[in-house]
Amino acid sequence: MTLQQQRRFARRLLNKIGHRSQVRGNAITAELRAREIERFLAAHPVQSAALYDIWADEYGAVQAEEWRSARQRGLIYNYDYRRLRARPVEWYPKRRGTSGFRKICMFGSEEKMWHRLARDLIRAQHQPREHIGDWRGRGRDDQMKKLIAAIKSPWQAVVVADIRRAFEHVNVDAIYDLPYLPEPLIRRAIDHRTHRFVCRERSHRQGDIALPDDVDTIGMVPSGLMEGSPASNAIFSVLMDDLPDHLDETIQAFVYCDNIILLAPDKSQARRAKTSLAVYLSGHRAGPFTITANAPVLVTEGFEHLGYSLRLKTKVEVGLSLQNWIELTRKVEGATSREAIETWLATSFSLLAGVPLEAIRQNLAA
Repeated sequence: MTLQQQRRFARRLLNKIGHRSQVRGNAITAELRAREIERFLAAHPVQSAALYDIWADEYGAVQAEEWRSARQRGLIYNYDYRRLRARPVEWYPKRRGTSGFRKICMFGSEEKMWHRLARDLIRAQHQPREHIGDWRGRGRDDQMKKLIAAIKSPWQAVVVADIRRAFEHVNVDAIYDLPYLPEPLIRRAIDHRTHRFVCRERSHRQGDIALPDDVDTIGMVPSGLMEGSPASNAIFSVLMDDLPDHLDETIQAFVYCDNIILLAPDKSQARRAKTSLAVYLSGHRAGPFTITANAPVLVTEGFEHLGYSLRLKTKVEVGLSLQNWIELTRKVEGATSREAIETWLATSFSLLAGVPLEAIRQNLAA
């Protein structure tokens, strides 16, 4: 099989699984869906296509195709997630944008393959509600466009919230209650409690990042949803899917991983929404979680989300967040070429595409 044929084969199986998942409560359909999931996980073409993507990310397309072709020519051997050997998982601390560190896990090719296949199974079976971003077809700028379109009145108020250390505080037992993955796959690949972790001072996979001197790694192993796993974001999105059920119907929620925006008709309702959000997260079935949230502000005062700043004047003005403004200033003062700066803006902030650099700087200064 060619790589394209392997990918088409995987897509067909996922489409079947997705179709079966639309009928809940039917024992026959549930059994057929379980069989299709097992077939997907065990299929040689599915595994080969997933491994190719992993190798291509790590070593480039040429090397990935060479290894994939060698795997095709050799003895056909399919990996079995039930026999996944517990190898040590390397991790390293990565400084957060605000404070503290993320615990980034680095998996071997086989282990990462199971995480990718778990992610694909979740995406095939779960249809997220409109407030969920960070999903296939719902990237950062897609959510920003929806948020911009929702801002219509100067009286509207916004709560900007962030879940503190969201992934590491997930109660993994809640993942077993999700109807999308076989229990042995969760236990052997997703559940951090079945892994042994080894901290590395430097990561050759992440640009040779040095371990900070002020980090004590004793007892600081990853927990909850392992960051670095392709499945973690999809699982967390599923866990946040019922948020609107716990808010007043006048509140519009926007969730992108652990970043949450609540848009309310006015400040009074925004304050109540902030309280409802805190209650929801503190009693969450996968929690408890705590939040860092600002006091509600009017949309005319401006706020930040996902690296952008938004403010309503005669229309919604879009600019860079304070952190990215500082980065832009650093590039300008560091004599970075104008062409390089404009390329950075165009590739990282597509909503600002076509906006002159001077206009962006003037908007931020204002």
